[in-house]
Amino acid sequence: MDVNISLSTIIAIMAISTVAGYAFFVFMKRSLPKRLTAEQVQQREKVVQKALARKQHIVEESIARQDEKLSIYQEELDAQLEDRAQDLEAQEQEIEQQEDFLSREESRIAKIENQCNSYQQKVEVVKAQLDKVSGDVNNHRRELQGALAKHAECELETVESNLAEEIINSRMLESQKRIKDMSEDLQTNSKKLADRSLARVLSRYEPKFVWPKPVSHVEIANKKSLEALSGDKHRLIEDLQELVDQVEIGMSEEKSQDAPVIKLGGGYGIDKEAARLTLEELIPKGPGAWAKAEKVFSKHKRGLENTALKLGQQAVRELHLEGIAPEIQRMVGALNWRTSYRQNQYFHSLEVAKLAGILASELDVDPQTAKRCGLLHDIGKGIDYRIEGSHAVISGDYADRFGESKLVCDTVMSHHNDLVLETPMSYVLKSADTLSGARPGARVNLEEGYQIRLSAIEDVVRSFPGILKIAIMNGGREVHIDVNHKKVKENELNKYTQDIARKIEAEVAFPGQIKVLVSRRFESVAVA
Repeated sequence: MDVNISLSTIIAIMAISTVAGYAFFVFMKRSLPKRLTAEQVQQREKVVQKALARKQHIVEESIARQDEKLSIYQEELDAQLEDRAQDLEAQEQEIEQQEDFLSREESRIAKIENQCNSYQQKVEVVKAQLDKVSGDVNNHRRELQGALAKHAECELETVESNLAEEIINSRMLESQKRIKDMSEDLQTNSKKLADRSLARVLSRYEPKFVWPKPVSHVEIANKKSLEALSGDKHRLIEDLQELVDQVEIGMSEEKSQDAPVIKLGGGYGIDKEAARLTLEELIPKGPGAWAKAEKVFSKHKRGLENTALKLGQQAVRELHLEGIAPEIQRMVGALNWRTSYRQNQYFHSLEVAKLAGILASELDVDPQTAKRCGLLHDIGKGIDYRIEGSHAVISGDYADRFGESKLVCDTVMSHHNDLVLETPMSYVLKSADTLSGARPGARVNLEEGYQIRLSAIEDVVRSFPGILKIAIMNGGREVHIDVNHKKVKENELNKYTQDIARKIEAEVAFPGQIKVLVSRRFESVAVA
């Protein structure tokens, strides 16, 4: 019985404990969220209070900064207003000064006007007196002229005419003397200025290239090659002669270093040099390689043409020129294988261009145009072997063909007086050309050969009938002839001139061209 009570009690206690635990659980479950919500509310209120405090702090700082900026702006505005007030005050003072100046000027102008009116009145009085005196003088002059005419027993008009003629003659004589004196002074001063200009030009010019020595022959050191060339079986020289453009190729009896030579002359410079290089390459290889003459010649010619273009481009770059056609540049480069009195014409053209540019700057002429004229002035020498006429005219026509200006073309044509052009640019080009050609060592022209050539030209001209005077000018490039008008008729003059030129061409060896000018004058003289 006791055991059962105890068990029941235990069960009851356990049941009561279970119920109590469950009730406590339910109670805690319901009361815990309310507690948590209260804590969150308290935390939120704390955050809000902190945010409000931060906001208040930020607002106070912003207000402080704005107040500081406002004070700065206020100071700047006050300073600007003060500056503006000072400017206005200065302008007012300046306006007052100008008003004072204007008032003084008005007073001075009024005084000058009064003086002018007074002078005008005096001038009118003097003019009236002068008119009266002039009338008296005219009357007295007429009386004197009438008396003089009566005394000389001639009319008044004749006396006036004689007096006017005498006065005019005396004035003309004085004017002529004055003109002569001025002309002499001008010539003297011009010569001095020209000498000074040329001295400055030469002091500024310093050539930086070495003049190449021309080679126009090929030595034949191998006897077998010489025999083969001399025989009829091999036609190396004849084959090359057909390939070149008017280049003369032939064996020479002259010897260079005790060896026979093949001489090349005339024609197109590039063809001549290509033929020389071909001979130098093929002759040592023997007759077996001579059949390739055309191929080897074409190879060398292409290489030389490319070199010519590069030389022309190099000259244009060195002179700082623009707009020159590639054809003209190639022709300028081709002058590297053309000589005149053994002077390389490529370097001569380059030198003339530089000298012309310096001289033009000394004379206040366009130096770029002057350098352009100097570079192009002798390009006609590259093709003068196939075109009849002066190389200056050929150069001008070639430049005109490829778009050069009329000024450049005319100036180029005038540098040997083929075209009479009296402009500063023309004289600049002539002077530069003369300086380059006359510079010591520039050209080789032995005195003996020169005299022989002049004598040969004179002998040819003297062989024609009716010759009165001969003048060989411009280094043998021009021959001026006076003929007897009785022996040479006017309608025969053209043929007469052409015959002289043809005979000179056939019998005289000379470089370049020779111009023949024949004059036939008829003069009538009477003695009073």
